[in-house]
Amino acid sequence: GFMLEQLYRQADNKKYIKKNSSDSLFWYTCATPGQKMIKYEINPKKETILGILCDEYITYYDNKTVTFYYNSDTLKINPEWYSKFTLTNKNINVERMKSMYLKFKIEYRDFYFTVKATSITYKKIDNKIFDIKPTTIVIKDPLYE
Repeated sequence: GFMLEQLYRQADNKKYIKKNSSDSLFWYTCATPGQKMIKYEINPKKETILGILCDEYITYYDNKTVTFYYNSDTLKINPEWYSKFTLTNKNINVERMKSMYLKFKIEYRDFYFTVKATSITYKKIDNKIFDIKPTTIVIKDPLYE
């Protein structure tokens, strides 16, 4: 795909994306307010993904429906980590799920797309992963201006 990797840096509340088409690192702020959510619902034990029974969390907006599949017992995260990540309402969603999601579906009136985990690998992450090398070309992503 177009994206090689993405990284959220809590310290500056920005998301960084390494794209397939460039040697540069693109960023955008996560402090932009999210779209107004009309309502939400949580449906327990709705789908099994990678052998993990997941709850379904559906969020409704004027122009789309966004659904997450997660298991807060298996894939716990600290919601405080994303408390300033208001773009896409991630702060609200993570507070409700308290988990990473294994599947994500977004439905618009004329199309939809789904992202689904194909494997899980647990490993300790060194904090250096959040460092940006001084030689890296960092550009504000024009998609989020």
